[in-house]
Amino acid sequence: MTPSYSASKCSAAMAKPSLPLKLFIWVFVFLNLPTSSFQTEEDDEVANKTWVLTPKVYESDVTHILNSLLHGYDNKLRPDIGVKPTVIHTDMFVNSIGPVNAINMEYTIDIFFAQTWYDRRLKFNSTMKVLRLNSNMVGKIWIPDTFFRNSKKADAHWITTPNRMLRIWNDGRILYTLRLTIDAECQLKLNNFPMDEHSCPLEFSSYGYPREEIVYKWKRSSVEVGDIRSWRLYQFSFVGLRNTSEIVRTVSGVCSPLADQTPALQCLPFHATAAVPSLAPVPLG
Repeated sequence: MTPSYSASKCSAAMAKPSLPLKLFIWVFVFLNLPTSSFQTEEDDEVANKTWVLTPKVYESDVTHILNSLLHGYDNKLRPDIGVKPTVIHTDMFVNSIGPVNAINMEYTIDIFFAQTWYDRRLKFNSTMKVLRLNSNMVGKIWIPDTFFRNSKKADAHWITTPNRMLRIWNDGRILYTLRLTIDAECQLKLNNFPMDEHSCPLEFSSYGYPREEIVYKWKRSSVEVGDIRSWRLYQFSFVGLRNTSEIVRTVSGVCSPLADQTPALQCLPFHATAAVPSLAPVPLG
């Protein structure tokens, strides 16, 4: 997959001369099928424009739809179990990256992580095209067991309410997004510091399902990023990122889809500069 690149100038705070040090941070998602890029449908701009329901009627209609969808629904079973794999289309928006900790071999990344899949059990007939729901609905339907393989620590955002969103379309399409801050492992080999070049992955996959049951695909061929001027990269400067996918074999011998942003998601490439320390001989005696 071809990398997409964006660039920024090194921090003006770097007063001393510096040499370029390239640091590539990859977001990996391991997948068992080739990734496919597709643009998010125009989610809602025309969906529901024809509604003429009063608030009371609207509330009653939505309640009736939700009660009907959940009646007899088993959220322990994935969609199309025993029939075909469940395809999870993933997308990511990077709010910020940094700091990068070369001592602990880790970096911090703040993301909005989106997953889209189809669950035909949740199809409904209504003039409404989409149900916009908050986090209270998340635990009532099946959700992918996606986890970040190389995370040392991960925090979901809960203030002032859980930062999670759920949408259900009348054709059974589900969109689930949440905000996460992750401290991810990155093995920096600093043998040639400060002229090193590194690849740091952010890897995610299914925790319990093999590739025969869960397939991850990138929704788009690139990952969007926020305003990099507020990122705490210090001696590093952002270059760009790319995403990929691959299959890995776990310790149990089960092949699992992996994605990097190289989610396999492929990684986020970064460019870094490091100040060269000034050294002077000290006489002994």
